[in-house]
Amino acid sequence: MGIVIKHSAWNLGLTILGFLLGAANTLLLATNFLDDDYYGLWGYVLSTAFLLFPLMSFGIHNTLVKFYSSYTTVDERDAFLSVMLILPLIVVLPGALLIYVFQEQIIDLITKVNEMVGDYVWHIVIIAVFQAYFEVFYAWVKVHMKTIGGNFIKEVFYRFAATILLIAVMFDWITQSQFIDSLVLVYALRCIIMMVMAFRTYKPKLQIRKTAFTRRIFDYSLLMIIAGSVGTALIDLDKYMINQYLSIDTISYYGVAVYIATVIAIPARGMSQITFPLAAQYLNQNKTQELEKLYKRSSLNLSIISGFLMVVILCNVQEFYNLLPPEFSVAIPVVFIISSVKFTENLLGSNNAILYNSDLYRVTLWLGLALALVAVALNLLLIPLYGIYGAAISTSIAFIGYAFAKAGYVYYKLHLNPWTSKTWMSLGLIAVTILGFVFWDFAINTYINIALKTLLLGGFYIGAVYALRLSSEINGMINNIVRKVF
Repeated sequence: MGIVIKHSAWNLGLTILGFLLGAANTLLLATNFLDDDYYGLWGYVLSTAFLLFPLMSFGIHNTLVKFYSSYTTVDERDAFLSVMLILPLIVVLPGALLIYVFQEQIIDLITKVNEMVGDYVWHIVIIAVFQAYFEVFYAWVKVHMKTIGGNFIKEVFYRFAATILLIAVMFDWITQSQFIDSLVLVYALRCIIMMVMAFRTYKPKLQIRKTAFTRRIFDYSLLMIIAGSVGTALIDLDKYMINQYLSIDTISYYGVAVYIATVIAIPARGMSQITFPLAAQYLNQNKTQELEKLYKRSSLNLSIISGFLMVVILCNVQEFYNLLPPEFSVAIPVVFIISSVKFTENLLGSNNAILYNSDLYRVTLWLGLALALVAVALNLLLIPLYGIYGAAISTSIAFIGYAFAKAGYVYYKLHLNPWTSKTWMSLGLIAVTILGFVFWDFAINTYINIALKTLLLGGFYIGAVYALRLSSEINGMINNIVRKVF
């Protein structure tokens, strides 16, 4: 777990930095200097682009991670990487042509309630393409176990650029419409920087070989399109569906609530950058014991860390919303609902890394597709009835059902599960902490209230984790910090 802890710690720090910038953008700048319509448009453009990007990437970012370590010679790896660069064009070029031909019909479909989104069809498409190639180049550096620089570009760069653009809107240097236009340039620059990092990490001799493009690779890439589409659909489908039924400013309220809850997913995102290539390596080398250890330790550590974040958020959610314009508070229940989704990502540890890098992915992909269709049906049913709460409930049911179905399938086929007795102890600690602190507030300034409450519950939670010896890795990190300080 040494390399996992090292990379996870760095990636966690970078992800936290990115989320702090995102919090400033989402909770402070955007809510004050973007109209609710343009704030909602921002969320709609990016969510729809992320729905498209798995198709545009042809699943190559997952394919590259799975198969790269199976090639042993330099020539084989060079040929494989060369093919990985070309394959996305199989979808990008004809896909762009189809969108151009049916542009009017697409605009009619997405502008039934909100006409302004019709002007941004190509923004969505171009961002999806740049996002697709960014993920390909990021996978390129991940297979060389160099995840930290790429994670900085992924988590920090875009949010810092958004901060600059929002400040430009604040001073009237650019209009709100130009802010949306500038997102395309940001994603283009992000992709180019990642490409440079990838080639500096390893620059192959570009060559095309038939042996580098096997039927197995092609089939896996096709199924990864489904996997990526299912994953992003379960995350971003709700915002797209809200646009079809509710005014676009509602997306801004919903988006803020989702962003607050998404902080809980920070540990999983940080650790996944290294667990994916490691799981692929263990599977390719048949190291079952190492794989099981990775599975259990990642689940335990992630549940403890993300549990702390969930406790902080849920116990302070009312205070957080006191800092926002009053109209945003309508989405407070959404924070509680989506928090369960984000915590589940952590509770399952490296489950996705095992599935997507083994031969088990086929069944779970079709299962995921079925649950994505369930999510669509639930959104169609619940959004007209319950608005944004219906969207949150739909996402929660589909995502949690999909997550536990995947864990069950791994157990059925490999006899591996991510949980130990200490996992259940950590869940109990999380529940006790939330019940103990959620209704406790100080009748003082909001900022001081948040700070005091977080310090108190943090001291209780971290002290209990240490005393119960739930995680040797976390206890070791605490001991190191104490030694350095005292």
